[in-house]
Amino acid sequence: MPTETEIKLRASPATLNALREHPLLKKRNKSGWQSHALFNQYYDTPARDLAAAKVALRVRRDGEQFIQTLKSRGQSVAGLSERHEWDWYLHSPALDISLLDDSCWPASLADLDKSTLQPIFSTDFLRDKADLAWGRGKARVAIEAALDQGQVCTGTQQEAICELELELREGEPAALLELAIELAADLPLMPCDISKAERGYRLF
Repeated sequence: MPTETEIKLRASPATLNALREHPLLKKRNKSGWQSHALFNQYYDTPARDLAAAKVALRVRRDGEQFIQTLKSRGQSVAGLSERHEWDWYLHSPALDISLLDDSCWPASLADLDKSTLQPIFSTDFLRDKADLAWGRGKARVAIEAALDQGQVCTGTQQEAICELELELREGEPAALLELAIELAADLPLMPCDISKAERGYRLF
């Protein structure tokens, strides 16, 4: 079962700019910074059954690609979160409920009528990401760093997104915390346990 392990840190626009040039990231940056405009449409039922079950369902547009993602209930402490995640590539931005089968769909929602799923809110942001890699003792660490700036939108309401995400690709989760602590020693970064999806629901 695929698991997403990441730490999310809130920042200011000035801090995001400073992170691009931070020595710790520059030293470990193996790919350079790459920009992606991401639009994400989140879905739920009128009764908000997915939110109640701590499940997030979205379709993301990344350039010419459409990716449907389901994230299940997880745990989050001091900005570090672990939860299960499934991704599917689509041919269009339309939600494909046929992909939401027993291999990923929570048992607590087994009786849900998936045809009632509808758009609830969206997130629209620019992501600058880089692949970081280094040795930690004898172990290799690989982390994707993402600088996200944009907004959560629902109806006429909006809330700003401005954050650093560090997602573990290889290695121990402790490496995420160590890197975050080192960065926070130089720059104003605040651990955040609230996902973009949770912020969207609160705004809604």
